[in-house]
Amino acid sequence: MRNATNLYLPYADWPEDDRTRWEAAFNAGADQFDDCGPAAHLAEPTRLTLLDDYARFLAFLSAHDVSLLARAPAARIERKIIESYVGWQPPSCGGVTIARILGSLRTTLRYICPGHDWSWISTIGNRIAAHATPKPEKHHLVTSETLYALGIELMDRATTKANATENISLACALDYRDGLMIALLALIPLRRRTLAALRIGRQLVRSGDHWALDIPARDIKTKRPLEYPISAELSGRIDLYLNQFRCRIPAARVHDYLWASKDGGPMLAKTIYATVRGRTREALGFPVNPHRFRRAAATLWSNRDPANVRGVKDLLGHASFNTTEKHYIMAQSRVAGRALARAVEAKRKGESF
Repeated sequence: MRNATNLYLPYADWPEDDRTRWEAAFNAGADQFDDCGPAAHLAEPTRLTLLDDYARFLAFLSAHDVSLLARAPAARIERKIIESYVGWQPPSCGGVTIARILGSLRTTLRYICPGHDWSWISTIGNRIAAHATPKPEKHHLVTSETLYALGIELMDRATTKANATENISLACALDYRDGLMIALLALIPLRRRTLAALRIGRQLVRSGDHWALDIPARDIKTKRPLEYPISAELSGRIDLYLNQFRCRIPAARVHDYLWASKDGGPMLAKTIYATVRGRTREALGFPVNPHRFRRAAATLWSNRDPANVRGVKDLLGHASFNTTEKHYIMAQSRVAGRALARAVEAKRKGESF
């Protein structure tokens, strides 16, 4: 079975032509008077996703036929190569995921190899997605309160261990980091790319005695700036993370990203995804990915405060409530049906419900 780390070719190992083209296309310039690349307008999380997906394609070429890396990017790609690339993906990749990967590849090629028609790649991806077997919904009844409590538990466990040993180990630091991440997601369910892009003093800022998130439009999928106050309890825990735990993670001092990786540098979106799934699987018996935190928040709001449910739109950063309603608010018909059945049965027996 292919190791997940072999799915991506590190940027330093890319062919020089690819790196030169990437820098030219995605260069944002030092200020407004500098020349910018055609992809400079993209939000940083989008650029990181495109970079990851292109690194994935280069890793495939390296494994499939390393001699292809010596060719110009546009000269490597033909339908048979794309067919082999699709077959190279791990078994866990469904049709929708493969279609997204191909769409990302096409987007990157448009920027680094302009003047070519790459639309046929998207056409292949759309066909794959259309024939994909839909995955069955696995909506465990997980709530925002449960996820928040898990985050608090991880942080408290790390603090207890650190106090008992009078030393903050790397394991304790990672427990605390992951707990803080989960608790923050439970209260402010950001998209994972936006979560990965959080930087201390930039998106995470002081607001009086508390912390707040001030996220510019360029870091948001919908291009709408977002502001979120952070509760007093969680602000205190952020202080503890920044002052005591984060510095125990290797190379955390050399960058200002909130989430420091144990491998040095900031955590990437895909690493955050895997971390959150792993932690929730370990604690709950099933994985909860970052996107499901958004659904949990919308569902909680719709159940607890249905009169003001349209406020979910602003919490999730949607441009319209239609998106929120269509994709995020779960219609818990089974739960409601069981509650009604209990009420009817209690009424029939003359009992209070």
